[in-house]
Amino acid sequence: MTLSDSSLLLQLYGSVEQEARWQAVLDTLRDRLGVQSVVAQVLSSARPCLQQVWTARDSVSLQQAKIHDAWANSGANPRFRRRPLRPAGSGIGSDFKSLDHTDSEHDDMRERLARCGLGPAFWVGFGLTEESHFSLVFHRKPGDDRDIDSAEAEQLLQLLPHLNQAVGLWLNSSQSAARVRALEQAISATDLAMLGCDRALRLAWSNPVADSLLAENAHLALRGGTLVAQGAQANAALRALVADAATGRADLLALGSPGDDPVHVRAMAGANQAGIGAATADEVLLLIAAPERRVQVAPDDLARLFRFTRAEAHLAAALAAGETVSTYAARRGITTGTARIQLKQLFGKTGTGRQADLVRLMLHSLSGQGSLAAADAAIFPHHN
Repeated sequence: MTLSDSSLLLQLYGSVEQEARWQAVLDTLRDRLGVQSVVAQVLSSARPCLQQVWTARDSVSLQQAKIHDAWANSGANPRFRRRPLRPAGSGIGSDFKSLDHTDSEHDDMRERLARCGLGPAFWVGFGLTEESHFSLVFHRKPGDDRDIDSAEAEQLLQLLPHLNQAVGLWLNSSQSAARVRALEQAISATDLAMLGCDRALRLAWSNPVADSLLAENAHLALRGGTLVAQGAQANAALRALVADAATGRADLLALGSPGDDPVHVRAMAGANQAGIGAATADEVLLLIAAPERRVQVAPDDLARLFRFTRAEAHLAAALAAGETVSTYAARRGITTGTARIQLKQLFGKTGTGRQADLVRLMLHSLSGQGSLAAADAAIFPHHN
């Protein structure tokens, strides 16, 4: 049975979606080639010695990881002092063929590997980027000092294109997942309510701010998993807004009147317009703001961003939330004159001359939770 038969390839390509499947792939390779261990590694050459940035092990190597890492998978191993292949290159190597050492140095390597419970290594690998390299490393059993033979090399060469493709797909998938996690964290942190729904207003996902707004606001609510506006006319307007957005248009809608905590809704086409993600064919992104609600700005963030003192930061946060200098002074138990001195200090540190400019500057900064316009949010699942 070869290394490129269907059962092994199914395991290999299955690892693209589930990283944990690498162990089954490596166990199969170990058994097929009759070696002691198989380890998959992504190595970085950003430093003089190669550094492991990702590792997967077969079950035997996993059990013996501490012993193996003591020397075989450490910078003390001469293999980690060689430069990786060029990104466009790929090939097979071994402790015997790829390292220019004397017989005594080979004997020393063989002895040190034996202490780790391993024999000599051979590998197949290829470049990923200018500074990273993928290697599949096979160690023979202790006492088996054979170099890689032609039959083994031929099997690895047959496996190589599948390995290259699977690793490429896996890296792309991992990078995309990392970007999604980063965007999801950012969207959870923003003070702008965001949610995704289909043309029938069925909720697909929402961030925590949207969850809070829907639970508290009188003009827009969630009933049985469906968005509902207060009143037949407002609900019809919301449905029309979402229907237009599903066709690629973007528009705005105000629900409620000034003075009764209105909400402003912007509808935009979701991820389906770009042909990405798991969005339904008519998913729409809704950005919702409650303009009459106070903005919460964290004083500690203002202090770090603008180098305010603690007292100045608390005043700045209060002004951003809509308080006046006099009401802030009364609440804090200081004189209005003291508060105005602090305000002048804020002007000096921010280069502003008016309170409105100061507040605008803070609201456009990253203080507190901040605002985020992230249309890519339509790819995120609903998290309750």
